[in-house]
Amino acid sequence: MEVKTLRILVFTDLDGSLLDHDSYSWAAAQPALKLLCEREIPVIFNTSKTLAEAAVIQREMGVEQPFITENGMVTTIPAGCFRDSCETEPTHFFHGQPYRSIRRILSNIRRQHGFRFKGFGDLTVEQVAEVTGLSRDEAGKAMTRKASEPLVWLDSHSVLPEFVGLLESEGLHLTRGGRFYHVSGKGNKGLALQALLKKYWQEYPEDTFQTCALGDGMNDLPMLEAVDYPVLIRSEHGLEPEVGHIAKVVKTRGVGPEGWNQAILELLSKR
Repeated sequence: MEVKTLRILVFTDLDGSLLDHDSYSWAAAQPALKLLCEREIPVIFNTSKTLAEAAVIQREMGVEQPFITENGMVTTIPAGCFRDSCETEPTHFFHGQPYRSIRRILSNIRRQHGFRFKGFGDLTVEQVAEVTGLSRDEAGKAMTRKASEPLVWLDSHSVLPEFVGLLESEGLHLTRGGRFYHVSGKGNKGLALQALLKKYWQEYPEDTFQTCALGDGMNDLPMLEAVDYPVLIRSEHGLEPEVGHIAKVVKTRGVGPEGWNQAILELLSKR
């Protein structure tokens, strides 16, 4: 009987997980990243960051793999990543509603109902840099959005259910990340992960796959629910998601990239 090759895929959130929440450094995760590279295990970003932001981080890390941005709304596949591809440039798949449409709906809701919030589209580059801790150049990239809008919520949390209901009536969804609320179409990190995983199945039908996902926020729950080895990264910022319903979930002792490093090294030690 032919023995199937086991392929491991690692899907990861960035801010507060692979990247430090405050400094955005991944230095503490370098040992695990090096080992993943040596074993040719793909590290697939699944983040609320934009395509432009994620592409820069990939280049700096030396990673060239598919990646998912804006909480599952954009999937990017590098040229030549899959054998059946004839593309010479990256292919981008956009889900949900376009950014311009989201901005229009949010403006209408705010005008008609008086909710107090600011999206990135309401802020200057300098203001986005201030609320994110990014440089001016990095903040500019964070504003190049395709299909989602981060919100700085300035109103009472008691009116959030009404706000969510109005968004849903327009086909939009509100999710909570590590720093901001995010408005997008009705997709998420888990659905985007599953769609990309199907591409891998089609590419390697003779192999079996084991998936791992690492994240620290509410918006990471659909991703953690969709994999074989879910890892909740310990966070010192915001509320810890409830993960009691997720089988075999691992909670890290370390925070951010330190916890990320521990979880990956532990996973690979068993393989």
